Parts: sequence; C-alpha cells; structure tokens
Amino acid sequence: MSDTAVADPTASTSQLPAVQAPAAPPPSGAAVIQNEQGKANSLLNTIADKLDRLVTLTVVTAIADIDVVQDDPNQVGFTCRPKSGTTIEAFQTQVNLVTGDIENLISRDFATNTAYHSLTEFHLAQVTKSSDIVSTNLKAIRDLAVQISGRPS
Repeated sequence: MSDTAVADPTASTSQLPAVQAPAAPPPSGAAVIQNEQGKANSLLNTIADKLDRLVTLTVVTAIADIDVVQDDPNQVGFTCRPKSGTTIEAFQTQVNLVTGDIENLISRDFATNTAYHSLTEFHLAQVTKSSDIVSTNLKAIRDLAVQISGRPS
C-alpha cells in the first residue's frame, strides 16, 4: 500500500472552495479628498454658470384681461396668461445687477392714466423689494461658496 492519494477524476468539483477575485483596495485618503474637492469645484462651477445667467433682474406689472389656466389638475398651481387679442398696459423695469443700469419700459396708458398711479408706486416698491432679495440671496450664495471652498472670507 502506498501513502499517496490519487484524485478521482469522477469526483464532483462542487466540494472545492470558490475562488474569489481579490477585493479592490479602499481608496486612499488623498483620493477621497481629491474626489470631494472635485465635487465641490463642480458645484461651484455650476453656481458660477447660473450666476452668469442671472445678470438681469426683471420686474413687470401688467394690466390685461387674463385667462387663468390650471397647470396640472392634480396639483395646486396655475398660470395667468393675457387673453388673446387683449391690450396689455405694462410697466417693466430691468436692472443689470453687474453694471447697475436700470431700464424702464412703460406703456403710454400706464404712464398717463391717473387710475394707474397707485400701481406705479406698487411697481417701484416691488423693484426695491426684488433688488433687496437678490442682494440677500447673492450674499448667501457667496457665503456658501466661501464655506465650501474653505477659503477665508
């Protein structure tokens, strides 16, 4: 008799342990930091792109016969649209937030009809209020960007 074992070619291989591929090593601390910085930079770039498009503040006060259209019957919300063929009297103010230039467009009747005087005051108050809101929002975005970047303000 021999002490040597011979493998049985007919034996089932299901008894052999499964071979697994080695697990990928966890990312290094530097790689994690670089990934987080990449995400932060991507977010800052997205914010910068949006800010570039938000150069003009527009406030419009209009008087017209309107149709009210419900956007989605399952949701609360609606859109107002001037009725087709209706005359629109309006006061529009555009403020360039970078240069500070202000442009006012006023329909003739809006400018000359004394019945619209209180609406003119309302419109100008809305311009002031909107400008204040934009200033506050831009400061908040700036503060967030500074906080994300880790730079001192």
